[in-house]
Amino acid sequence: MNGKMRKYIAYIIATHMFAALFCFTALADGEAVFRIDMDSLNLQTGMSGNIVVSMTNAQGAKIAGIEGIENFDILSQSQSSVTSIAGGVSEYRDELYYTVMPKAAGQFSLKAYIEYDGQIFETNSLQLNVGENAGNQDEEAAQDLFIKTIISHEEAYIGEKIVLAYELYSRYSIDSYGFTADFAMDGIVARQIPDNQLKSEHVYIAGERYAVYEVKKLVIDPIRTGEYVIAPCNFQVNVITNRSGGFGGFFRSTTPMYLQTEQKELNVKPLPSDGKPADFSGIVGNLQLESRYSRDELDYGDSLALYFSLSGICNLDPLKNNVIGEIAGFSVYETQKNAAESVEGNLYHVKKDFEAILVPERNGVLEISPIFVTYFDPVSEKYEKAEIPGTAVTVLGDMPQPNSGGIIQSSAGEALVINQVKYEEENSRYFAFRIKKEAAYIALAASAATIALFAVLAKSLAKKKKRDPKLKSIYGKLAGAKDIHETYGLLNSMLKHRYGFSIKASSKNNVKDSLPDEDLASKALEVMDYMESAGANERSSQKYLKDKIRGIYRSICKNEAQATYGAREN
Repeated sequence: MNGKMRKYIAYIIATHMFAALFCFTALADGEAVFRIDMDSLNLQTGMSGNIVVSMTNAQGAKIAGIEGIENFDILSQSQSSVTSIAGGVSEYRDELYYTVMPKAAGQFSLKAYIEYDGQIFETNSLQLNVGENAGNQDEEAAQDLFIKTIISHEEAYIGEKIVLAYELYSRYSIDSYGFTADFAMDGIVARQIPDNQLKSEHVYIAGERYAVYEVKKLVIDPIRTGEYVIAPCNFQVNVITNRSGGFGGFFRSTTPMYLQTEQKELNVKPLPSDGKPADFSGIVGNLQLESRYSRDELDYGDSLALYFSLSGICNLDPLKNNVIGEIAGFSVYETQKNAAESVEGNLYHVKKDFEAILVPERNGVLEISPIFVTYFDPVSEKYEKAEIPGTAVTVLGDMPQPNSGGIIQSSAGEALVINQVKYEEENSRYFAFRIKKEAAYIALAASAATIALFAVLAKSLAKKKKRDPKLKSIYGKLAGAKDIHETYGLLNSMLKHRYGFSIKASSKNNVKDSLPDEDLASKALEVMDYMESAGANERSSQKYLKDKIRGIYRSICKNEAQATYGAREN
């Protein structure tokens, strides 16, 4: 290579190095760029959107404010920074992300103001159109993801029980969902239907297949009259965006999406005073009554039973055990046998069964008059009566007659001595009772057994109450899990709640260290091995996995009970 050629090559290299250095220096001192963008400029009420504010080549820049953001609720926000080099050009960019929910329909604009290098800069302006969400009202215009708010009564009388339900409709694959806040309203007592009683199904809307999930059901009981507003609630859905990796696509990513429930209004009216019976039971609703007597003929000294049940779309809370009251000619011993509540077709149903033992006080034909239970029917808007029909009962045999010596002579000639009560003449202010020793011993033994039984029951109830309700709720979802990934996710939720670690993101050593005993750790590791093995693809894997997780749940409850007992001992 001659000298001229060497000089030419050196010139070329120097020229390229200078150009590269010039480009890098120019970028380092390049003009800052600020932008605001959104994933969609056409939104709907009740559905979230995502805003991103980007600041390029402006290290240290801060957002001074966003014009128009007051028309949206900010549900979440995050930030990321990235430096990229492409074609010898370097770029630094800060991005701030906002998940927002429109407060109302209308036309809105968004513009961000950025504070940088002692000055205020403006981004571009976005023009947004927010329409009314038709997903709750017009199924023909349903979106791929929406939530319905269903209330059994928008107008009710005080004393009626009302069902408030939320149903999620989705065409996406969903990882999890939940409300961002618990339900609470002044003037209303609410009871949530357990999660394991909620159902899911598939329906077709405008020819498209949707999965429908009952995400929450509440039985609400207003305690005063007036207008109630059931406010909108924010609801988060984690949608599966992609799956990757082996083991049936076990590794997957999710994207949170937010929905807002529909506002509902409830008008609770007072019961009318006109026509209100003096013996009004307090029952409000559509009441049905069924009854029967066990027999209509018996011997004196024996008893018969009256069985009756009250049921319907009504509120039986005001009903006390003494439903039938007194019956002339009988001693009455009444008990409630069974009670069952349910929600069918988003309407509250209840049924209570009763039994009354009737002991005749004399012989002969005894007439039992009809027995009425008064209630208010919201449909007819009148006070009604449910009837237990009357009957005639024949009591056979003669009544025992006492003689002058305190002896009762029965019709069979058997002498019955009444010696339980003795009136002491020397002190008329007191009664003296004489009870056989055998009877007293039996009574004392029965009392001791009853006290012991109540102690056992109280201890059992105390243990049940101390169980972790959230852990029990998570476990209750196990029966409805659709696949092994959902099943494994419930185990992950149980361990994360109880012991504070994720089995999905932990090594085997970490699992061993995080669990309180070797037996529980061994069971958890067995599930981990199973999920990582080819066996997880077998058809029988779902049942196998659920059985294993049930065993883990029992071990967790056992450890919890032992910890509670140990704390008491100490």
